[in-house]
Amino acid sequence: MPQLSPLLSQLRERAAALSPNQQLLARHVLANYQTVAFSTIKQLARACGVSEATIVRFSKAAGFAGYPALQKEIRRVVRADLKGPDRFKLTYSSSPSRQDTLSRVIRKEIENISYLQQTHVPQELAHAVSAMRGASEVLVAGTRSTAPLAYHLWFGLAKIGISATRILEVTTTTYDRLNRSGRGALLVVIGFPRYLRELVELLRFARERGIKTLTITDGPTSPLRGELSLYAPAESASFVAFHCAPMILINTLLHELSVADRKKTLSALSRFEALAENKAYFHAPRQHSA
Repeated sequence: MPQLSPLLSQLRERAAALSPNQQLLARHVLANYQTVAFSTIKQLARACGVSEATIVRFSKAAGFAGYPALQKEIRRVVRADLKGPDRFKLTYSSSPSRQDTLSRVIRKEIENISYLQQTHVPQELAHAVSAMRGASEVLVAGTRSTAPLAYHLWFGLAKIGISATRILEVTTTTYDRLNRSGRGALLVVIGFPRYLRELVELLRFARERGIKTLTITDGPTSPLRGELSLYAPAESASFVAFHCAPMILINTLLHELSVADRKKTLSALSRFEALAENKAYFHAPRQHSA
């Protein structure tokens, strides 16, 4: 259970404060976390032979607001462990009918967005904005399924006049680029389950070089840990990634950056529009004569 190790550490740290029933519950959760991830509080209480109140107290002792928050974290871990065929089987078994697939996908994305709104910490976003504004350069890394998110963040940063570089694949050249970066640089890494080893190693290298790091990932137990972190749920109802909530978080970050220095933003946007008009970037509809 490599992904459960942070949660296990939390329980071990609080072991002395746990009652005998809570210790029994902890053993059951760690031994049957895949089942617990999709069990109601009543089902878990029956399986362990404890009261629902004990489960609530246990969840709070583990550092969560309640059982739903604990279960959501366990569910995130379970889905992070699943491989492509397993994800497909789980999706098909839970929804064998192909009807109303759009509604099911939308419901899951709405659930992710709602959770983002509930758990959003404005101070963390403010710290990220400050770090990006103060960086000599911003390097945005995202590969495979998160490459589009990294490109979108890079494009937005460049458009409002922030010096940025995009990293959409990790190669030896990537390490060369980081090695040339000064300590004033900021590396932003975007990653969600299944977490890519290359991004974990890239973060480690940046820290060794003294480069500040910011991660955009799905939770505090993600192996993608930066000096600063922003969290957005990306729980999927399919074998493909669901990234509406992360995109909303990135757009919020870009908006806050743009209004932090309105004069600079307006200047950068005006330069872009002048160039776009000069080079005819965009299709202009024909003017119909009277």
